[in-house]
Amino acid sequence: MFGFLFKRAERKAPQPVVAPQDALRAEARQASGQARQQALQQAQALPDEAAAVAFILQSTFADARLCAAQQVQSRAALEQVLQACRNTDRRVAKLVQGRLDSGRQQQLIADRAAASVAQAQRLQQEPQLMPNQVAELDRGWDAKDVPAELLQQFTQLRAVLADRLTAQADLQRSAIASLNSARALHSQAKATMAVAPQLEQELGALESQMAVCAAHAEALSLPRHLAPEFAQEAQALRKLLSTLQQHQSALQARNDALANWEAATETLNPDALKAGWSALPTLPAALLDDGLEQRYQALLKQHAAVPAKPQKIHASAAPAEAAEGPQIAEALDGLEKALEDGALQVAMDFDKILRAIDFKLRKPNASQSSRLAQARGELTRLQGWARWGGNVSREELTKAAQELPLQALAPAELAKKIGSLRARWKSLDGNSGPAPKILWEGFDAACTSAYAPVAAHFQQQAEQRQANQANARTLIDEVQQHAQAMLSAEAAPDWKAVAQYCQQKQQAWKNLGPINRSEKKTLDNSFSTAIETLLAPLAQQQDIEIARREKLIAEAAQLPANQRDTAERVKELQQRWQEQAKALPLPRQDEQELWLRFRSACDAIFAQRKEAASSADAERRDNLHLREEQCAVLEAALDRPQPELPKILQQAQQEWARSGPVPRALQAQIDARFQAALGALQARLDQSRQQAAQAQADALRDKLILCQQVEASIVHADAGSAGSQAESDWRGSWQALPKLAPAFEKVVAARFERALQNSGNYAATLENQRPALQQELLRAEILAGIESPAALSRERLQLQVEVLQASLKAGASARNVEQQLLYICDLPALMDEPTLQRLLKLVAQIKP
Repeated sequence: MFGFLFKRAERKAPQPVVAPQDALRAEARQASGQARQQALQQAQALPDEAAAVAFILQSTFADARLCAAQQVQSRAALEQVLQACRNTDRRVAKLVQGRLDSGRQQQLIADRAAASVAQAQRLQQEPQLMPNQVAELDRGWDAKDVPAELLQQFTQLRAVLADRLTAQADLQRSAIASLNSARALHSQAKATMAVAPQLEQELGALESQMAVCAAHAEALSLPRHLAPEFAQEAQALRKLLSTLQQHQSALQARNDALANWEAATETLNPDALKAGWSALPTLPAALLDDGLEQRYQALLKQHAAVPAKPQKIHASAAPAEAAEGPQIAEALDGLEKALEDGALQVAMDFDKILRAIDFKLRKPNASQSSRLAQARGELTRLQGWARWGGNVSREELTKAAQELPLQALAPAELAKKIGSLRARWKSLDGNSGPAPKILWEGFDAACTSAYAPVAAHFQQQAEQRQANQANARTLIDEVQQHAQAMLSAEAAPDWKAVAQYCQQKQQAWKNLGPINRSEKKTLDNSFSTAIETLLAPLAQQQDIEIARREKLIAEAAQLPANQRDTAERVKELQQRWQEQAKALPLPRQDEQELWLRFRSACDAIFAQRKEAASSADAERRDNLHLREEQCAVLEAALDRPQPELPKILQQAQQEWARSGPVPRALQAQIDARFQAALGALQARLDQSRQQAAQAQADALRDKLILCQQVEASIVHADAGSAGSQAESDWRGSWQALPKLAPAFEKVVAARFERALQNSGNYAATLENQRPALQQELLRAEILAGIESPAALSRERLQLQVEVLQASLKAGASARNVEQQLLYICDLPALMDEPTLQRLLKLVAQIKP
């Protein structure tokens, strides 16, 4: 079946090559770890940023690139590194991107701070600084992460602005205090109606203070009305003081005239007294002195010739006198008391009672007559003053009514003032007597003219109420028609449109304006009935919508916080909530309450997830510390004895597998450190194993050579005592060699002993076993994948076929290369030098 193989025996058959993969991988890992450590050392020793950028662009180790990236700070270098590592090194790209974002944020903060500083500088140059401008500046300023230079500039500028605002406030308080003081002085002068020297001095001081305020650097910040009002108040006070001084002069003239008349010894003409008294300057009512008037009346009585009337006594009046006596006394007492209190109207009533008494029947006595004459004289004087004062007051009321159109008052306030003027006029009729016709006609004409805008306003309001009433009826009809059309439609109504329509119409009803009170209640009821036809089904639909919202809240509350898809489900619920809110808005209070509950449920989920994430982060950090400790243990284990290394290696791998996850940003770094430590430990263990295997191979080689030398000496040596002496030498050489593995030691030692004993024609056995040794050695070379001599290529090809057939038949029980080597070591046969070299090469390759 395999005959075709022998036809190509002259061509060299390809020999399978089995590379030592484990050793190569260990060497590769060791070389990679050394290169990585060297790259890390280079990255740590980089002198500047340019060298770091160049190193990152050419380095093939991620950890070294990350270490070098720590030195890159400038924007241009960061952008260059980001462009190069965006798709190749995520850690470096993330670090660089973070620094760029941080730089942009810092630049943005610096720009905003610079803009605030520039705004503060502009405000500092403003001639009129407003507090709202400084408040806007403060709202735009954020001192967090601001450069120290800009922070210092802004702080200084803000202090200057604060000083200006403080100066403005002090200036305004000073100006307002001056104005209030001037008003207080004016009120004091009006109240006392007397000229005091200190008033002039205080007014001058206030004017000086106001002049200082007007000349202040922050004078533009003063309210515009302060200076004119102060000037007006000061001018009015000076005019009042001048008038009071004139009136004081007039009062002094009256006192001097009365003193001269009282000092006169001759009888004066009453008419001359009256003419002289009338020629004196008039005084205001506040300066009228009753003592002067009484002195004047006494002078008139003193110089007037009054004839005495005879007293007539009627006998028939005796009964009436007895009845009217007490009434006269009471009325006279009341008249005097009213005159003393200044109650003119009460005094006039008592005078009417006295005039109604018939003095013919009951004549008052001399004392009562004197009292009555004096009281009626005083009453006449008061009536004259009241009539004069009432006319003056009426003239002032007329003037006030004429000035009302010029004051641009609101209609309601204007009507109130006109009513107040008319009420004061009516009260004057009771206190000062009836007014002259000409005064009444002037006052009534002035009030009527002033009331014309009020009447027009009230007429306009009445017309507006009529228009509002018509609009209200139109709105009610519109709502009724809309409700009827909506309820009669077959399709389901758009509830959102219905809600908006109801809200618009209710707002329109509120904005209608005033309506006549007689129609207000009826129209309100009609509108409520019409709008209720829409609000009732809308309320039912809103109740259904509230139930749906409650269901969404319940779903949100029941979501598990730790599942992977919880965030997506929460977003889905929020989207459904927004869709339902857009489809049908609820009343504001219900909408706000439900939304707060739904948001609280969602916030609770995210709070739990955040807490879980925090716990997971803490656990990852703990795992990181644990893994760092494991890496440190592995790195320290390099100095431990070689027999302990396998156990340490196995235990470290088990503990590493049992440890949990670490922070993702440090996952690759800690894994690389562990693999580096693991590789270094494995490399040392492999090296120790390789050295032990090499030592075993060398020992096997030396013992096989020693056996071969003993067997060769058996064939070629002479008999006699030399053999016994050679045996002791051979045993000494054997004892000097190290022991082999138990299996090989047993086989090789037995072969050595058989050679030393040399029993049973052992030399012939050694010679006869040479072909078998060649055959088994060729089989071992085939199993080990070692090239055989070219002369044995045909035999090797044939034997390969046999080996293949035997392996197919035997399966897993077929002899492997180590077992084949063990069999060769147990086979006693003579070997020439080439055969011995082939055996030694096989031993070096297998390393048992």
